[in-house]
Amino acid sequence: MLRVGQPVTVLPSGHTSTIEAIDNLGDAVDVAWAPQSVSLRLADDLDVARGDLVVPRDAAVEPTRRLTATVCHLSDAPLRPGARVLLRHATRTVAAVVEGIPSRLVLADLTQHPEPGELMANDIGRVVVRTREPLAVDPYARCRRTGSFLLIDPSDGTTLTAGMAGRAFGEAAEAGAQGTDGQGSEAPDCSHMT
Repeated sequence: MLRVGQPVTVLPSGHTSTIEAIDNLGDAVDVAWAPQSVSLRLADDLDVARGDLVVPRDAAVEPTRRLTATVCHLSDAPLRPGARVLLRHATRTVAAVVEGIPSRLVLADLTQHPEPGELMANDIGRVVVRTREPLAVDPYARCRRTGSFLLIDPSDGTTLTAGMAGRAFGEAAEAGAQGTDGQGSEAPDCSHMT
């Protein structure tokens, strides 16, 4: 949730300001939350572009160009280390490279197959991706909206892979899956606006 008078950070730039006003369909309001469509007026003249995140200052994550994630590969074409892809995160799309595939889940016994070399259609695995531009990515267990992404084929725009940033499933469950209220709703600290 964002409120008038609240200190905020714009990501990935890291610039800070204070919310001076919030407009919702032409009406001034005191509070806004994702996924509402609102206009924020900041106290400072900042360059805020489509895809930037506006977050409460105390909830800002460190933007990164390298992320590790659990993914489900959706394409018939295999995903291999070195693949050049587009990464779609929230409303931002950036160029990226698959640096590695540390493991693939073996569904027969739920063990991890280390360094499989590729992911085929319907494989679930861990990947390491390096992006051209920094992204403000939350762990998926904390915030689904900003912890999820797609890998896209840059030549034709088809979706290759759906990803969830952060810990693997088993590790997230052991950590308590802090990202929801137990009924599938986002945690209160998931208050990012794009």
